[in-house]
Amino acid sequence: MTEQVGYSGRLLVLDDESDVASTICMMAEKASYATAHTDDADIFLDKVVSWAPTHVMVDLQLADRDGVEVVHRLAKMGCKAAVIIISGLGQRIIDSSARAATENGLWLLGTLHKPFLRAELMDLLAAGAPKKWPQRLLPLAVRPQRQILKDQLAQALRANAFTVYFQPKIACHNGKLVGFECLARWPQADGSMIPPDQFIGLAEQTGMINELTRQVYQFALANLPGRPANAELKFALNLSPINFTDETFPRWLLDQCRDHEVAPSQIILELTETASLDNPLALLENLTQFRIRGFHLSIDDFGVGYSSLIQLARLPFSELKIDQMFVKSLASSEESRKIVTAMVGLGHSLDLNVVAEGVEDPYALDFLRGLGCNEAQGYFIGRPIDSRAATAWNGFSLERSE
Repeated sequence: MTEQVGYSGRLLVLDDESDVASTICMMAEKASYATAHTDDADIFLDKVVSWAPTHVMVDLQLADRDGVEVVHRLAKMGCKAAVIIISGLGQRIIDSSARAATENGLWLLGTLHKPFLRAELMDLLAAGAPKKWPQRLLPLAVRPQRQILKDQLAQALRANAFTVYFQPKIACHNGKLVGFECLARWPQADGSMIPPDQFIGLAEQTGMINELTRQVYQFALANLPGRPANAELKFALNLSPINFTDETFPRWLLDQCRDHEVAPSQIILELTETASLDNPLALLENLTQFRIRGFHLSIDDFGVGYSSLIQLARLPFSELKIDQMFVKSLASSEESRKIVTAMVGLGHSLDLNVVAEGVEDPYALDFLRGLGCNEAQGYFIGRPIDSRAATAWNGFSLERSE
């Protein structure tokens, strides 16, 4: 193990080819990294705790176990180091391992295919590890979760406690603001917010989703940023298929739009691709009625369900929204790049507006622009913000991605 004053970081390597590991460490040391390497997975995991490396490098093929098992252990430990996966295996296997790392909540810096050039390693190390571990990327094992009870949700509904944040959406070709996605939030007394993935499922299971949807829609329509000054903006609202059990909902929504002087053509109703309904005919009829009344319909999370093409063929969508799991990994996964390319092409061939969510780095936005993707949203462009901040949001400079 090599340690030095003023080092750029600590690199810990797990590889059962000692000459390869030694060479990697030698390369990193020339870039002022402190280094250590081992061929034993248990020793490696112990050093992750005792030495607190800023970077870890894991080979997928090990003598005593495979690299994916080690990656899984790193996630359960709450490892905060930047992860680099290396292997001489096929690229599809490496990409799958990389997805396992990111979906476990680890910070994946990138992958390297053996044999790799010194410049490739230096490029990854230059990217560095995050100075502050992002809350959204905390491993699942340590991510704070609230135990929400049915009575708490019911009480919040009675108190009309739910609010809405707005995430900007831009045109990929020029960075111009084209609208916002309206995202439900549940404010807490300590100033924190409970995100929708922690209460929407409970609302659906307990029969409270219809009331929740109406409250969220009412708040959003009453506080749409940029209204009425900019009548070109569009606003996306999430829709549960269970809402269709309320036969009065379509008329109610139309009345709400009229009361707030919002044209139905400014509203995009996002229906998740993985959503199911016991009566597919009722889904078809309801969605068609929304389109007749002028609303836009978006198939959300496209690419993660099993009935994608069936949904596109049967239902009158006007927009296709590419799931963020493919967009987030564009820079590191050739497979994701091919899939996103195909999805953009499919959407355009069906005359659909194509939106990519989960844009978190300049590479992703540049790649999407090159494909001619219509719109994009994500943390790199803008985080969800309240109505006042959203009204003041002036668009996105494409110079940030160059």
